[in-house]
Amino acid sequence: MEFNMSMAVPATPAQLWSTLLDVPRISSCIPGCESVEEIQRLAAYKATVKQKIGPFKLEVPADIIVESITEPSHVRTRATGRDKITGTRLAVVLDVTVTQEGSGSTFAVDAKVDVQGRLATMGFGIIKRRVDQNFEEFEKRLKEMLGAA
Repeated sequence: MEFNMSMAVPATPAQLWSTLLDVPRISSCIPGCESVEEIQRLAAYKATVKQKIGPFKLEVPADIIVESITEPSHVRTRATGRDKITGTRLAVVLDVTVTQEGSGSTFAVDAKVDVQGRLATMGFGIIKRRVDQNFEEFEKRLKEMLGAA
């Protein structure tokens, strides 16, 4: 599955970029993100994400690798994890891009998500609805964090 989302952010690209690279801070904007552990700064992390999607309650411990960073405009990460209860496996590649737009920035996310196991039986529509809800909540939290709400 592929998802493409973007938002206008009333912060300069430099301000937005520094927020994105502050992993403990930005993780508080991610719905369901329960914990983040830095293994190696801007290279490797462990996180636990909890979500309810349809009838499934998932708790996914994930390994996150930062594959590339082009400061101050692009970062690519890869996350993999498996929910112990449902056996659902997730693999996500995120490309995050920051660009100048007027006096603010555009924050864009291109995500490629591979879902295997019981959650995959829910189908694209239900998963997409949850992704859209999470992105809306992320946008709200990020704008509040940047003092732009």
